[in-house]
Amino acid sequence: MKEELSERISQLQQQLGQGKIGRRDFLRGATLLGLSLGVAEALAACAPKPTPTPTAGFQAFIPETDNIVPTPPGGAITVPTYTAGPEPTPAAEVGPSPTPTPRKKITWLCAACGERFQTLETLKRHAAEEHGWQLPAITRIDEPTYSQFLVGGVERFDEKNTVFSRTVWDEKYKALLLEATAKAPEDDIQAIEGRALVAGAIYVDDTAGTLHPNYYGYMGHVNDAGGLYGWDDPVNPTQFLVPDPAWMSDRIKEVARLYGANLVGICELDQRWVYSHYFERATGNYGQLEIPYKYAVIIGIEMDWKGINESPGLEASAATALAYSQMAELSASLAKYIRALGYPAIPCGNDTAQSIPLAIDAGLGELGRNGLLISPEYGPRQRICKVLTDLPLQPDQPIDFGMRSYCETCHICAKVCPANAIRWEDRTTETTSISNRPGILRWPVDVARCYLFWRENGNDCSNCVAVCPWALHTQRDWLEG
Repeated sequence: MKEELSERISQLQQQLGQGKIGRRDFLRGATLLGLSLGVAEALAACAPKPTPTPTAGFQAFIPETDNIVPTPPGGAITVPTYTAGPEPTPAAEVGPSPTPTPRKKITWLCAACGERFQTLETLKRHAAEEHGWQLPAITRIDEPTYSQFLVGGVERFDEKNTVFSRTVWDEKYKALLLEATAKAPEDDIQAIEGRALVAGAIYVDDTAGTLHPNYYGYMGHVNDAGGLYGWDDPVNPTQFLVPDPAWMSDRIKEVARLYGANLVGICELDQRWVYSHYFERATGNYGQLEIPYKYAVIIGIEMDWKGINESPGLEASAATALAYSQMAELSASLAKYIRALGYPAIPCGNDTAQSIPLAIDAGLGELGRNGLLISPEYGPRQRICKVLTDLPLQPDQPIDFGMRSYCETCHICAKVCPANAIRWEDRTTETTSISNRPGILRWPVDVARCYLFWRENGNDCSNCVAVCPWALHTQRDWLEG
């Protein structure tokens, strides 16, 4: 985005310098691009002006440009030369030198309140002091915020009952999907390009996530199939002695960010969130699942803001698919790092355990009305992968930043859901299908209806991610730093 803006400004400056547009048109164009008027004026004042045709015998002098002559489209410039003439009259006899044209000062505009500042640093200080309260206050707590909503016996969930698994074995649901698929629009030239974009985005996961021939990405681990999500890589017999679990936790987060993570948190592996049974869509294999490891390293990967905002179009699908490819690569790299230290570790995508409650346990966010993890940094605009391990680590505490009360009053995700799959009413323990877990007071998402719309649409949908106010692309980096 910054590169695009810089390029557009350069084009405007070039047009101004060549005389194709006037100063007023330059200011108007720069303002439309999001610059404050003060910055636009400063750029206009500093921009090269068109060189007038010189009068014979004299070299043109243009105030405000320091004798900079813009390069014409043809390439090299021709600089006018002096014609020999009489000796110039001494300056003292001519009179006082003309007063130079003062340059306009750059000012920085606060978009929130309209106040102007002489320096960027004063603008940053103002924004932090006057508008910083708008950022969430994050509090570390002892128990995750979902704890008070566990009102029944919470049994481990069967992966076979997820909506994606049901597309393989649930005959009634498969019949509904066939009807929905028939409504999907046929590909046109634009759709072909969009699907090519998705194909490139999911390529890493599709080809290397798992090496089973029926694997096409998105699924995660498949037993005995190898690939990035494979669990059979040997553990180094020479073990690195961890001097302190807190130090090791900090180091794991540094390594995860080096490999590409945007968010990293650590929690003890709560067995309630490990699937009771695994189900492999690529093979149809099904069986009991027991994971003996003590810790989970949870990783959040930001999805591209511009792409997600094209939902429910194919550019949003590509933004999601790219994050899935990054999930496979990143979780595999971190698991390899831990195994090379001499400790067991397995990489996981959406498989093996439920990512959202583990991410909440690891202090990455809270549960939203749309059924997704809401983080302070990206709202629901991240994908989650994890590494399960016995490496000695220090868990993070869960956080509370006000999402419970916020989602109680905000219904924007429910409003824009084309499938009407997000609940408008208060929390409930009722489920919409076998794809919801019982025993939790929450806003259950009708995921079966959601996925039917995906089929009707011809590709997936991220409307509830795109419209969430917490997903907005902000300048938090400099406001907080």
